[in-house]
Parts: sequence; structure tokens; C-alpha cells
Amino acid sequence: MNAPNTDDNISVVTARLFGLILKMPLEDRRRLLTEVERNQKDNASYVRRKYDRKNYSVNIDYTVKDHFYKGLSLNLSANGIFIESSKSHLPAFSTGDHVILSFEHPVKKEPVKITGAIARVDDAGIGVSFDQTLLDWQTL
Repeated sequence: MNAPNTDDNISVVTARLFGLILKMPLEDRRRLLTEVERNQKDNASYVRRKYDRKNYSVNIDYTVKDHFYKGLSLNLSANGIFIESSKSHLPAFSTGDHVILSFEHPVKKEPVKITGAIARVDDAGIGVSFDQTLLDWQTL
């Protein structure tokens, strides 16, 4: 009996992975992508974020689906923020929900009002992707 061709194995594995990924909800695909990228950090093909995250703890007022919430940010980048949220609030949030946020600018110490969409929801809170890039924060 002949040994399986390596190219066939690669093709079969790739096809199976692709099929599984196509069946996943978008949020699961994002989590998988993040995990694969984290595992590839030492590899030259690792894809870095466009903007680095920085720890930034500040009170956030935000509105989702016409409901007002208060939270605490954990980190910030030029294109998004992660907000700690009460577990009781998490079921109210869905990926893609429109968000209006107000918080203190990390450098200017002035109020910022910005819009975005929920990019992920996990047990700790929500990740929000801004509609516009907040470029002038990077001098933290």
C-alpha cells in the first residue's frame, strides 16, 4: 500500500478546516482568527494589529439599543476599546450592535464622543470597533 501523498493530506486538511470555518458564526471565526494569530507571533506571517492596544482605565458612558450603560475601559487603540461589563448586561449585547460612547480622551483629558459597533462579546465585557479612527491618542 502506498503512503498518502503529502499534498493530498494538506489539501484534505485545508478543505476540512475551510468547511468547519464556513459553518461557524462570525464571532467564533473572529475568536479563531485571534487565537491563530497569537500562536503565530514568532512566525514571519504573523499579522499584527494596525494599531497597538494600550492599557487605559477610564469610566465610559455608552448607549446600545437606546439603553444607557456605564462601564470601565480596560484598553484602547486608535480603532477600538474594550469595556468591562456586568454579566447581567452581556445578554443584551450582540456583535454588530451600534454603540455611542463618551469618555475622557487619554491625552487631551477632554470629553470624547464617538460611535462604533460591538466587535465581540465575552465573559468580561464588550470590544467596540470605532466608526472613525481616534488617531491623536497614541502619545500615551
